[in-house]
Amino acid sequence: MAERSEANRYLAEHAHYTEDLALWRAISEQVEGPVLDIGAAAGRLALELARQGRAVIALDADPTMLRALVENAAREPAAVAARITTLCADMRAFALETPVFLAIAAMNTLQVLLTPGDQLACLERIRAGLHPEGEFWFDVAMLDVVDIQSAIGLVRAGDIHTDPATGTRLAHAFWFDWADPITQTAQFTHRVDEIAPDGSARTFLRHHEVHIFTPVELRHLLARAGFEIIQAWGDFVGTPLESGAERQVYRSRVIE
Repeated sequence: MAERSEANRYLAEHAHYTEDLALWRAISEQVEGPVLDIGAAAGRLALELARQGRAVIALDADPTMLRALVENAAREPAAVAARITTLCADMRAFALETPVFLAIAAMNTLQVLLTPGDQLACLERIRAGLHPEGEFWFDVAMLDVVDIQSAIGLVRAGDIHTDPATGTRLAHAFWFDWADPITQTAQFTHRVDEIAPDGSARTFLRHHEVHIFTPVELRHLLARAGFEIIQAWGDFVGTPLESGAERQVYRSRVIE
């Protein structure tokens, strides 16, 4: 089985996750100028938007992820690669040269911010980088810490998909290792089994510590950072956010 970089492995592991892309494409088509992709990693979203003709500022703190993004963009048509600008910076402490009309934090990016101080710092930097008429969209998981505590160690099977570039099958599973209801943080392990066309297999484990956001908490946090919520959905197609939803999708703007 051919070896690949950690960043490209991450991109391949998440390539099957596309349920949010139609929304991000649609809203990006309604604004002028570049889109700020917060937590861009190896380019799952940035590459998609660039292929659609959008200029993208790909922000990530990991230079290896951004190098992989640049390398992958170089394999696209020249016009696609030219639309992507990378910005290696902490999302709690970045600055843009020119305000943008749209910032997106996709696929639970904000959940890596574990403390109110870090969360507020990030939101304040996003607010500073937005045009007065700009919007900030993001999604996070809708989880319950008590439910997580009751399922510690329970292995849950995830998706199985095939990497079209290599023919390798990737089988996903995950389990929660611990959860703290006071800080609303949890750690989970993401397991990916890679099965090559010749039948050889390898297993990769990723350990993540995340914050579990509640809708009430997010409303207060956004207000403190100078945002107001325009819409709150329970999925990527506009279903109102209600109890039982698996996701929280927010559209917000700067308070005038």
